[in-house]
Amino acid sequence: MNNMIDFAFPYLLQFIREYTSKVDELIKHKIEAQNEEKTKEKEEKDLVAQQNMYAQLLPLALPAPPGMGGPAMGGAYGPPPVPPMGAMGMPPMPPFGMPAMGSY
Repeated sequence: MNNMIDFAFPYLLQFIREYTSKVDELIKHKIEAQNEEKTKEKEEKDLVAQQNMYAQLLPLALPAPPGMGGPAMGGAYGPPPVPPMGAMGMPPMPPFGMPAMGSY
């Protein structure tokens, strides 16, 4: 095309070089951000693992505080409480909830 490529080719090369350097820089920043994110996640996992380790060792090292329902108090597995006696003339209440209507 009348030797016009000889004049445009240096500008074309410069544009391509700048474009590829910008893309390379963006890729580099993306890789660095991913690496930082992975290290942050790893640190969080290590922290949780360390806390779990301490939580597993804690019951072995310390006894339960008094009054927290240990074996002496029956804990959550003790017998159910006895329901109170009914008032005069009323039938006794069932242990869990109100009686059905008309069940006198």
